[in-house]
Amino acid sequence: MKVRLGVLGCSNRIRAILKGLLRYDPEVEVVALCDPDETKTSQFKELFSPGAKVFASHEELIDDDNVDSVVIGPWNALHASQTIAAMKAGKRIFVEKPLATTFEDCLALKMAHLESPSKLMIGFTLRYSPHFRKIQELVASGAIGKTVSFEFNETVNFNHGGHIMACWRRKREFTGCHILEKCCHDIDVANWIVGSRVSKVASFGGLNFFTPENEHRMRELAPSDEGHLAYCEWPSARGKNPFTSDKDIIDNQVCILEYANGVRATFHTNINAGIPERRTYILGTEGAIRADSRVGKIELCKIGFGEEIKDCGTGARGGHAGGDNVLTNHWSKMLHEDVPSLTGVQTGIESAVVSLAADEAMLKGQVVDLGEYWAQLDAVSNNG
Repeated sequence: MKVRLGVLGCSNRIRAILKGLLRYDPEVEVVALCDPDETKTSQFKELFSPGAKVFASHEELIDDDNVDSVVIGPWNALHASQTIAAMKAGKRIFVEKPLATTFEDCLALKMAHLESPSKLMIGFTLRYSPHFRKIQELVASGAIGKTVSFEFNETVNFNHGGHIMACWRRKREFTGCHILEKCCHDIDVANWIVGSRVSKVASFGGLNFFTPENEHRMRELAPSDEGHLAYCEWPSARGKNPFTSDKDIIDNQVCILEYANGVRATFHTNINAGIPERRTYILGTEGAIRADSRVGKIELCKIGFGEEIKDCGTGARGGHAGGDNVLTNHWSKMLHEDVPSLTGVQTGIESAVVSLAADEAMLKGQVVDLGEYWAQLDAVSNNG
């Protein structure tokens, strides 16, 4: 049966996952588009559906009876309001990460979810990656005993950093904060692996590299093979200066998380990396797991004399470690079958709350106790 999609926000990320979905599922058709940039809607029409109708507002698109399912991918700050509107209209929803940029939006989303029959999937690509699924499977099986502590990180290539500092992601009013925009699916995977809520968080970070005094690095480094300046290879940064742009986000941050079940973790992000990583190092009572999704490595070693490191890799590697294909396949099943979402409203809210608390801890310079946040969210569920 044909499924008619309406797209809110014609971003590059939505373009990429739609390509994957349409390659896999010929029964999906893009029938409606909405984006303030007419160039982007024209590109989507040419790429996906010349006959797609262009709407002036998200409300008009969501209210159209010809739209079965809504794809939400504009600026982060618009995700919650558009998702709530789609929930109230009873649409099936795919929303790009993050689900919300404020705690108030998290509460509103929780309430709307309780009152809506809508099926929702969040674009937490890492949750669908064979790499991270294998790590979660190993931990859940008790392969390293009981988890005690772990480290994880996301450090990105210098040109990726230039992109972030040149496009809309550089402003909190659009993103919420950097750790929420870039790393909320890393937080989601950590929450999933630990199987508990974060109870306390401390964090430190700042804007220490992408500042005017360091713009000389753009010309000190050799240009790309295509002649683009260093830090400006990505299209969003060409002709711009990511070092002098107006911005209010950080370029590096570390967090300390304590979970309710006693597990402790550290997270590190930096967007000017000579060696990009998405690394996980988990220590349990009976062994350890060391992994890096970018190179596709998963190693496990038991504690004890004569124990050797075992290769547990899945072959998945890269920025999303094979998660995109699995995500689009699961999305297709959700559109046609009664298949549950692996990344629903609750996972999106919990990731957002931890990310926002980490930002709060950094800005206030103090440990943030998440108990009151969870209590307010649980009260919504109980009252509902």
